[in-house]
Formats: sequence, C-alpha cells, structure tokens
Amino acid sequence: MHNGATAMLARAFIFLALAACAHGTSDPDSVRDRLESDTTELSVSTGSSAGSLTAQRRTSDGWVAGEVALTVNSGQLVASADARGQIAIQHLEVELGPISIPKSVLGYEAQLTGIHLQADRPAGVVTTWTDDDEAHATAQLELALTWSLTIDGKTSPLGAPKMPAVPVELAFTGDGEAVHAEARVLSTGMFWSWADLVKLEDLHLSLAATTVNP
Repeated sequence: MHNGATAMLARAFIFLALAACAHGTSDPDSVRDRLESDTTELSVSTGSSAGSLTAQRRTSDGWVAGEVALTVNSGQLVASADARGQIAIQHLEVELGPISIPKSVLGYEAQLTGIHLQADRPAGVVTTWTDDDEAHATAQLELALTWSLTIDGKTSPLGAPKMPAVPVELAFTGDGEAVHAEARVLSTGMFWSWADLVKLEDLHLSLAATTVNP
C-alpha cells in the first residue's frame, strides 16, 4: 500500500475513534436523559424551602396547640431513573433550625437542636412524564429523625422517634444542563412526645432543590 493511502487510512481511523469518543461523552439533552444516564445530586435551596409542625403543650387547662414555623438550614436530594424513566430517590436529607420550647412548659428555656431528617433507603417512585423535561412523582419514604435537647448551653441527644413511612410528592423540571426539583413532605399525626408535657405533630416540608454538578 502506498504511503499516501496508508496515511489517509490512518487519518480515517483517528477520525472515527474521535467521533465515537465524542458520541460516548455527549452531554444529556433533557431532564430524563440526565436522570437515566447518571445519579443526579441536587442541593436544597434554603431560601425557597420551608416547613411547619404542630406543637402541643400541657397546661393546667389541658393541651394548647400552636403552629411552629421551621427553618431549612441545608439539604440534599439524590435521584436517578431507569431505562423506563421510573425515578428512584437514592438519598434525601434535611437539616432544620432549632425549635424553642417555652419556659412555661418545662420551667426553663430549652431548644430542640441539631434536627436532622434522612432517608437512605432507595425508594421506588410512581412516575409520570409530561415530556422529557418534566416529571411528576409520588413516593413513600422512611425518614430517620435525629436531634438533641439543649438547656443552658448543654446539649443532650434525644432518642430517635419511630416515624411511619411519609408520603412525598415530587416534581422534576429543567433541562439536561440543570435539573430542578420540588418535594412536598407530609407526616400526619403525632411523631414525638416528651414527659407528657410536649407533643409534636403534623410535619410539613416544602423543599426546592437544584443540581450542584453541571
């Protein structure tokens, strides 16, 4: 084979190899493509996320209830999808701000601190795609709650309450470059009581999250 033909053949092989590599590393072009191609990590936006719960305290006249606003300090959502587009929540965690307990309840000022909710067990999600850039889903997540009681600057861990599976509604939007998620968490009923003086019920969370890795 002549040297010219050999060089031309070599250039053709190099071109094909580069084209194959470029095709194999192409960026995802939709939300669905991104979730199906790799595990996607999203960071919870503290400014766009909030929550509430109902707190009850015992008084001489019986139980008095009030709504407590929750501050979301940080959080993370990790999701993926299989080849059929069914989404799975691989990880969800939320760090909440402290909750004050009035002096009238315990006789001294106290706070629930280090409030951390986490779901590590992958949860299958019932998924409906409006198009490749919008999905709506529902799931049942088993959340683990850890927290502490702080009194006069001294902090003691509290026992982790057993919480039932929590229904979660999710919406994924965006494109292949950036994925946005909204998650609504609702746990109804009592999930913690202390010394028959304080009860916490009806946990509501509204979370907004965006991809951290482009």
